[in-house]
Amino acid sequence: MAAVLDLLTFLVVLKSACCAQPRPAQDKISPIINMQLDSRKKTLTWTYTRNVSDQECTIDTPTAYSATVGPQVTEDHTYVCTFPNSVLHRGANLTVKVTCDGDVFLQALTFANPGREGSGAVNFSCLIYNVRFMNCSWAPGPAAPADVQYRLFSWASRHEAEAECVHYILGPTGTRVGCHFDQLGEPQRTDNYFFLVNGTSRETAIPFLDFTPFKAVQIEKYDPPRNITITYNRSHHIIRWEHPEIRFDLSSHMLYYELDIQTPASSPETNRVSISSFLCDLRARARKAGGAGGDLVPCSLTIWAVGSQPAP
Repeated sequence: MAAVLDLLTFLVVLKSACCAQPRPAQDKISPIINMQLDSRKKTLTWTYTRNVSDQECTIDTPTAYSATVGPQVTEDHTYVCTFPNSVLHRGANLTVKVTCDGDVFLQALTFANPGREGSGAVNFSCLIYNVRFMNCSWAPGPAAPADVQYRLFSWASRHEAEAECVHYILGPTGTRVGCHFDQLGEPQRTDNYFFLVNGTSRETAIPFLDFTPFKAVQIEKYDPPRNITITYNRSHHIIRWEHPEIRFDLSSHMLYYELDIQTPASSPETNRVSISSFLCDLRARARKAGGAGGDLVPCSLTIWAVGSQPAP
């Protein structure tokens, strides 16, 4: 009887050892689902099938840009990573890395910009002028088909809806090669402009062109200074002017001018100053040019604003 009991005990132990419940197969399946990239907003979104920890997302692009950030979560439990300084028109690799029940999961998404290589817009640039206007320009790509037509979209923040250009500038063949903005909003020194140029053709898909944010304060072209006057105090000529009207509120010392002063038979001399007046000894210039020491000689004066220095 003891032998039978020992046999039953052995069978029970054997069954427990061989038939213990394994971890459910789904535990080894990634909890990351519904990964999507919004190439306009430059946001990566996804959801989870179960609770996770230690979350991070990474972007790598062919332009050597790489960034790793932590996600934000929305009210509907969608997770969001934003890469505002990325450029996506050359493609990108994005990954989400999380820990779930002690296991690390890595989910990847490869983004490719569809369309014929070399057919997208190139040489894009923008310039603010006359305080309240802006022009943007581009050129057709070297492999662009003859019927290509480009469209420019712009927005002021990633939370704002994009707006298409209203006043296109056309090239000789009727292709859109620029956009005129005739009413910029109220200026702020922190203004950024976001742009995207895409295209259409009956022949092929056209890849889009995107950019890092344009800092508005850095793309303004300044008008010449106003009310230039020259006075003579018997020893020097004093040149004065008023600052031009500019879009952004900059300190006066941040605005630089170049003065190009020429007298007959003398070589031009350029001076860079950050003030609104300049002391000029034209008699010394006359002596250098071979004139008498006290002679007053004609002077050709050109002054223009050349740019600003970034704020400290």
